[in-house]
Amino acid sequence: MSCSGSLRIVRAACVAALFAGAAEAHGAGKRLLVTSFYSSRVVSFDIDSGARLGDTGAIPGFAAPLCSRVGPDGRLYVASEGTDRIFRFDAGTLSLIDTFIAPGSSILDEPAALAWDANGDLLVASFSRDLVQKFNGDTGAFLGTFVAANSGGLNGPDNGMTFGPDGHLYIPSYFTNSILKYDGGTGAFLGSFVTGVGRPRVLEFRGDSLYVTSETADAVLRYDAQTGEFLGNFTTPGAGGLDVPVGLAFADGFMFVTSIEGDSVLRFDAATGAFIDVFASGAAIGLNGPVFLTVIPAPGAAAIAPALLLAGLRRRR
Repeated sequence: MSCSGSLRIVRAACVAALFAGAAEAHGAGKRLLVTSFYSSRVVSFDIDSGARLGDTGAIPGFAAPLCSRVGPDGRLYVASEGTDRIFRFDAGTLSLIDTFIAPGSSILDEPAALAWDANGDLLVASFSRDLVQKFNGDTGAFLGTFVAANSGGLNGPDNGMTFGPDGHLYIPSYFTNSILKYDGGTGAFLGSFVTGVGRPRVLEFRGDSLYVTSETADAVLRYDAQTGEFLGNFTTPGAGGLDVPVGLAFADGFMFVTSIEGDSVLRFDAATGAFIDVFASGAAIGLNGPVFLTVIPAPGAAAIAPALLLAGLRRRR
């Protein structure tokens, strides 16, 4: 399934050209945003009906997006892994606001994951440099390295990086098949939280469990959120055609999972992990290598909450 970085960038650019044009109007209900690596889009769907509502449109310098999260300011931040940039969009309309972090402002190299610390500063994982950097949450100014390169054996920090309920930072280390834990305040390595998970991608803490998409297992795996103990496969491997799962989000009693090879988003029962149906699919609607999911509540909801998941140029999408 791997291919060279240059080929992936070319494919992403070519597919993006097929979707040239302005973003479409968006509906008013709860939405599911799907970050599509090869089409270089974030595509919006009505979470109840599955209707496609629009996308971010073709944007110069926006290629191979890998992670999309709503920041403390309510805006959508997207890591453009192919161009070493972080873009900001209006979370409601998907209109481009600005380039929050541009090349040359730091040593970003294939930015793969985003998270905000307790002070509201932005942490960005660089997949190729095996480190996490900190940026001012208001201005985007570079503040320094938060997790040192290869700290604790970090190799390929991926798009599921997130803070856990204990306030510490958890990072999927793609090439070491592990999830590593770091101090949420200092970035110091605290230990390996999970080992032996095949190509971990997106993580989501939910209740007493940690859910992880595993590329090699073609399944969502479940672990104890406090101890890291393996609790079993939450979904049956390959269920519903799941092939290289990456993005993950929970909403309205469902679990949504992206299937890269199927260019689709599948829906599962959030309580049992049973497959329900295909929520959306097809490169023709912009789902070409879907890698991240973000739930946007309907207007009037208490807050906009990013899905805590939720490929790269060095190996994966």
